[in-house]
Amino acid sequence: MNYSIDFVVPWVDDTDPVWRKKKEEHTGIVMTEGNSDVRYRDWDTLKYWFRGVEKFAPWVRYVYFVTDDQKPEWLNVDHPKLRWVKHTDFIPHEYLPTFSCQGIEWNLHRLPEISENFVFFNDDVFLIRDTKPEDFFVNGQPCDLPRLGVLYPDGFFTHILFNNVEVANQHFSLKQSIKANPMKWIQGQSLAGLLKLMIYGRRDQIPNSISPHIQLSFKKSTYEKLWEVEFDRIHATCSSPLRTKEVITSYCVRDWQLFSGEFYPKRPIGKSFHTASMSHSNEAIEYLRKRKGKVICLNDSEDEQDFELHKQMILDEFEKILPEKSSFEL
Repeated sequence: MNYSIDFVVPWVDDTDPVWRKKKEEHTGIVMTEGNSDVRYRDWDTLKYWFRGVEKFAPWVRYVYFVTDDQKPEWLNVDHPKLRWVKHTDFIPHEYLPTFSCQGIEWNLHRLPEISENFVFFNDDVFLIRDTKPEDFFVNGQPCDLPRLGVLYPDGFFTHILFNNVEVANQHFSLKQSIKANPMKWIQGQSLAGLLKLMIYGRRDQIPNSISPHIQLSFKKSTYEKLWEVEFDRIHATCSSPLRTKEVITSYCVRDWQLFSGEFYPKRPIGKSFHTASMSHSNEAIEYLRKRKGKVICLNDSEDEQDFELHKQMILDEFEKILPEKSSFEL
């Protein structure tokens, strides 16, 4: 059976004076942990995201480009596969304006005519080799692989991850989840992964569900289920215009799919890197240059010290892989 698959990517133009003024007016904050300008700055790589989709995923149904009424000048908004969606088009008015990725991501199931099966990308996650629908969904189930581990509390983001784990533990038993679908949990695991299953899988409590920072395959119906059973938490998350330590993230949707057994076991097709540690010869550039996987994430961070240098290094490599303008560009 063929299943329609959509891609979703949010984007913000951090240099837009209208957006910056609105952000300051509604938050009263110019910079704060987890919401600094670093979280929004543009690496000028978006056109390569679209080029990668056109070249390496021509089978995709629609691309949902989600913005706060912004778009790059070069974007062809009349492209038949493009759905340019503004926050006001799908996020309930009571949650707007929002400057939190969680406020946006928790409402993706409301995107007009979004497919039951969709793949969520951050704008720092790129296709760099040919893909097929089965890389993301098989028999209508999201391709994914559970990873367990210990969560060490060391700051803002791990606090949020603790919130996610609390949600999972209130609805699932790890031991019972594994028992219900043992082959799904075992298939594709590394030796280290199998050892963790043996150690942690004896208990009901989930220690931590490690989510890869690459693309994520979601089902619209899972979003709807989470809104039903965790409305208060999600409502509180969406009601905050900025990300706080009290929010929960859409990784909860992924966890629900995993612990309910609604996934197809498959190892990640890509890898994530932090730009702050990048050099001309390090693993991230080599991975991109040699296209060692189908997907790469080049994650910005507040530790980035050589933004302009690293930005140019990345643009140079993308230009070698995807030099031709896509039909998404004017």
